[in-house]
Amino acid sequence: TQNQIVYFIRCTPVPITPANFEATVQFGTVRGSYIPALLRLLSGVFAPQIFTNTTWPESIRNHFASHLHRFLACLTDTRYKLEGHTVLYIPAEAMNMAPEVVVKDKELVQRLETSMIHWTRQIKEVLSAQESVETGENLGPLEEIEFWRNRCMDLSGISKQLVKQGVKHIESILRLAKSSYLAPFMKLAQQIQDGSRQAQSNLTFLSILKEPYEELAYMRPKDISSKLPKLISLIRIIWVNSPHYNTRERLTSLFRKMSNEIICLCCHAVSLDRIFEGHVTSSKEDLQGCIACCQAWKDHYLWAVQMHTQFSSRGWVLDQTSIFAQVDAFVQRCKDLIEVCDCQYHFARWEDGRQAPLPRFFGAQGPQITRNLLEIEDIFHKNLHTLRAVRGGILDVKNTSWHEDYNRFRTGVKDLEVMTQNLITSAFELVRDVEQGVLLLDTFHRLATREAIKRTYDKKAVDLYMLFNSELALVNRELNKKWSYLEPYMAQYSGQAHWMRILRHRIDRVMNCLSSAHFLPHIGTGEESVHTYQQMVQAIDELVRKTFQDWTLTLDKDCIRRLDTPLLRISQEKAGMLDVNFDKYETQSDSLPCCARPQLSPERDSRLSVPRAVLVWNSLICCNSGTSTTCL
Repeated sequence: TQNQIVYFIRCTPVPITPANFEATVQFGTVRGSYIPALLRLLSGVFAPQIFTNTTWPESIRNHFASHLHRFLACLTDTRYKLEGHTVLYIPAEAMNMAPEVVVKDKELVQRLETSMIHWTRQIKEVLSAQESVETGENLGPLEEIEFWRNRCMDLSGISKQLVKQGVKHIESILRLAKSSYLAPFMKLAQQIQDGSRQAQSNLTFLSILKEPYEELAYMRPKDISSKLPKLISLIRIIWVNSPHYNTRERLTSLFRKMSNEIICLCCHAVSLDRIFEGHVTSSKEDLQGCIACCQAWKDHYLWAVQMHTQFSSRGWVLDQTSIFAQVDAFVQRCKDLIEVCDCQYHFARWEDGRQAPLPRFFGAQGPQITRNLLEIEDIFHKNLHTLRAVRGGILDVKNTSWHEDYNRFRTGVKDLEVMTQNLITSAFELVRDVEQGVLLLDTFHRLATREAIKRTYDKKAVDLYMLFNSELALVNRELNKKWSYLEPYMAQYSGQAHWMRILRHRIDRVMNCLSSAHFLPHIGTGEESVHTYQQMVQAIDELVRKTFQDWTLTLDKDCIRRLDTPLLRISQEKAGMLDVNFDKYETQSDSLPCCARPQLSPERDSRLSVPRAVLVWNSLICCNSGTSTTCL
């Protein structure tokens, strides 16, 4: 790569010739960065010529030299600050002169005082640099360790510069001149020595945190919790043993930096793109892991406070509110993003990178309900796109604009909740039986976790159980009829039992549908309906048993003689028709009385087909009454 450049500048717009080249063209070279090159050019070429020039008038030379010293001091400071170092600019103007001679030149003494004022300003900046790093909101413990390492290098570098011959020579000159700027500088120089020792001590103690925190960088939030007690114990070791890093402010700042580190690790584990692209399930797991990690950090800290207070004579005087302010804000931000994931699941059918199938609605208004549901999804996607536009600052807890954007999103979601409630209400207007209602509630079940929609959902569940109650009332009314309608081919007792079992099957089918609907809420109306169903089932079973008992009382002990009776007879109700001429019942042989069981023996099973033959004959009579009589 090229590391230097040669430049040519034409000072006046005249033709360039070999004779006027040096007078017309200014040229030179610049190596490396432009600031170091400029400093090197001024210090090595121009400054020596200017300071040794005796041809200029005294006033002009003093004025120009004063400004040049100021510029070189600022340029030197800027050049080395780029590398993180502090370098004192030492004027070379009086280096070869005895202090007694320099003191007589008041203008030169003033220029040296200007340089010492600049040194004083530089040293004050270095000494106050700790305040800026303590208030850093996004820095972590590793940055704190790096700061003290750089501070050690910087302070030790300044200490070495303070004992250089050039600095000592200027000190001796200003001491002879009784300068008022010397005492503050010497006081700051002593503070530099003390600060260097403190920085080295702090670095030694903070270095025990480096390895554990470097391990955290490769861990998931859910795995960080097990490492937190050790880190807190190490900070307590620093607190108890460090002679300089044991102040309330520095320890509070260190714990706050630990909170920053945990937040930073959690931010790396959360993908905003996956959240807004519909990976709802996995994103919620990541966010809940971050919340659990932050809560574990807080719990371990409080446990350490309790143990320290119980067994240590030194009180725990740290500012807990300051330590966990950003952690609490980050936890709330994670909860907001979980709500965004829930909204995608509820209003856009997103699960984990894919959309669930669109539900189908029955009836003539089914297509219209589907269109309304798609309209809700479109509106939600627009609101989500607006929120995603500011995703760069979503996880930044200091980004206060997030609250405004999220509140607008929540307002849009509330409007969608109202639209969904109206959609559920209109869809239930078409429900005429329990099975249809269960299908609809199953369709909208994913929305029932939202408080506003849950109220409507629970109300429709009550309406569903009211439909079941209506079904139970109809069956109860049928049971309470004095005479039930029976088909002509059905016997009195077995027909009544069969009719009651049909009624039970009618309510059993509905109850099975409700029982399999695990998503139905537990409400008082439902429990009452189930209790009414159970009572009705018991009543039906009791009626069936009573009917059977009444039938057994009508049987003769010598029932075998009844088989001698003709199987067919002419119907007395309808001319030309036939009717069966033996008892008709439908039950199992093992529940019959002993006297009636021979009639159902296997060799007599053919008699049970007589009712079917009667039905066929009567059908022929009805279809062809003129010829059937002749055939008979």
